[in-house]
Amino acid sequence: MTTRTRSAGALAFTCALSWAMAATVPAMAQTEMRAPKGPIEITVGSGAGGSPDVIMRTMAKIMNDGLVENPIVVQNRTGGGHSNAYNYVLGKKGDENVLLTLASPVFTTPIVQGTPSVIDQVTPIAGFVQSELVLLTNPDGKFNTLEEFVAAAKAQPGRVRIAGGASGGNDHLATALVEQAADIKLTYIPHESGSAAQATFLGGNVEGHFATLAEGLTLIESGKAKPLAILSEKRRTEPGYKDVPTAKEQGVDVVYLQFWGVAGPPGLDPAIAAWWADKFQQATETQAWKDTIAKNLQLSTFYGLDDAGAYFKREQDTFRRLLTSVGLAKN
Repeated sequence: MTTRTRSAGALAFTCALSWAMAATVPAMAQTEMRAPKGPIEITVGSGAGGSPDVIMRTMAKIMNDGLVENPIVVQNRTGGGHSNAYNYVLGKKGDENVLLTLASPVFTTPIVQGTPSVIDQVTPIAGFVQSELVLLTNPDGKFNTLEEFVAAAKAQPGRVRIAGGASGGNDHLATALVEQAADIKLTYIPHESGSAAQATFLGGNVEGHFATLAEGLTLIESGKAKPLAILSEKRRTEPGYKDVPTAKEQGVDVVYLQFWGVAGPPGLDPAIAAWWADKFQQATETQAWKDTIAKNLQLSTFYGLDDAGAYFKREQDTFRRLLTSVGLAKN
């Protein structure tokens, strides 16, 4: 995700696909690689069944099916907005047997809490999965387009409400971007979890809710939600979404991608970091991974060792700017 300004008041939050797709294999081929010894723990800050957990368990299975001999275990260390997970890995300096799952809370929690940056301390290795968001409204509600949604918000600032998972979460930041790009005021209502926010939306108590494409499609096909816009560069081609316009098409210049990646602890041997980057890239080229990405309506642009650090730091700057705009940044 990278933010850019295209016109007055318009912001876009998107993955820098052009440079991210630059081949990283030649650079890694020139770097010494060394495999770690012994079992590997991939530390995840979310609970079982959460997106980071599912992604890493899928990745671990693919790797252990022939790419990596070391047994890989996914360990959930929940709590504190992923801080329990990243603090555990930060305390494992140089440990070649632990990896950290990078999800947005790893970036946003330190900014909100006013604590030191995590990405400035760990060893970035790779990013390899992205997920677009869709803005949903009530199936029998008065809005049929994003233009109508925006017009209502302009007419009554704060009257149009968005149910979201948590203050400072992806849906909160997406809400802020839509507000800035459309020059409107929405009311964001945080909940203790994404499922709680969805329950509020399904109960008809708010006008809007952001969901991943896979989550949204389930609600759309069951008649429980109506799609207004996808926050992506271009339309999807799947039957369930091919007729849903992007926000950009409707005059709201916002693109937003959630992303996930992986990092090693501080001081990780560069040879091991290079080895892992190579293995993650190989895993994303397998049919099993491609099938998973297609099933979940996700993207899998790979950016490896040479690009990952700079990429993640840019995302951190973007998160900081957005969290500042909603009054949540402390550093």
